[in-house]
Amino acid sequence: MLIGNERIKKLLQRAVADDRVGQSLLMAGPRGVGKYQFAIALAQALNCEQVKDGVSCGKCGSCLRIERGEHADVRTILRESKDPSVKKESRSQFIKIEQTRSMCEQAQFRPYEGRRRVFIIDDAEWLLPGAANSLLKTLEEPPPTTLVILVTSKPYVLLETIRSRCQMLNFAPLTVSELEEHLQTKKMPADEARLRARLSRGSIGHALEIDLNEYRQTRDTMLDVVEALGVTREIAKLVSASEYLGRKLDKDEFEVHIDVLLILLDDLFHLKLHAPEALLTNEDIVEQLKRVSEKISVEHINGWVERIEEIFRALPRNVNRQLAMDAMFICS
Repeated sequence: MLIGNERIKKLLQRAVADDRVGQSLLMAGPRGVGKYQFAIALAQALNCEQVKDGVSCGKCGSCLRIERGEHADVRTILRESKDPSVKKESRSQFIKIEQTRSMCEQAQFRPYEGRRRVFIIDDAEWLLPGAANSLLKTLEEPPPTTLVILVTSKPYVLLETIRSRCQMLNFAPLTVSELEEHLQTKKMPADEARLRARLSRGSIGHALEIDLNEYRQTRDTMLDVVEALGVTREIAKLVSASEYLGRKLDKDEFEVHIDVLLILLDDLFHLKLHAPEALLTNEDIVEQLKRVSEKISVEHINGWVERIEEIFRALPRNVNRQLAMDAMFICS
């Protein structure tokens, strides 16, 4: 099931129906918005036994084999760290020249069982230079029955000579309503679907991966910090929070906690501006947030956000995180 990016969906359906699909496509956009699923859906439409108006049936033998990765004319090239066929001890993070050379050789053959051969290079930003260069001739002069699709979240990393040879399709993050509606089709409780959709930053992959129990625990911790910082001014609690964040968490855990703090501050800012509750990320704790927002000012929120942004800018320089937290919590 394809979610969101209706403009691209209609463009591809029309291209299939009119037999005008190009031979080299670059699907670019944020991670987790469904680019790879669109590539698979396009491969199905091009080879479906019962395609109608550019849309595959999803039920014929060809469609089902493509979905399972068993179709002779549809192949996905993965970086070896994601390829289960590569022995774990020999996996790398990259797409190597041996993989792309093999793909380019196969691209010269006519389809075995379908109408079009489709090669999908997933995470194309991980192409090694030699592998990228080996694609150029195939991208420039592919056989008419071959389609090469590059999928990437970082198109600017690719060689300009690759980008110029492909038709680029720019995918946008999914909307909260699109995500929420899709999650509810998975029999997910409405309140859980709503929170996941609002935390996902437009990515269905991220929405499904979120550990909500962990998020809520972190949120409770950081909401206590906000209350101590802006309402009660409990110095002992702030000292304890500064030590916990600055010394007991590793860098990744620290960033997660500070990111949750920013989400809470964003909600409090919207409440101060009398925005509709439906716009809050944490609508499920709106009453708690209202009580806090009544005790703090917009100036306080802006000041804390500015300090957090300074901390994030300093992280690559290995800033002393506890001193940074002390400066924000205790000295402010």
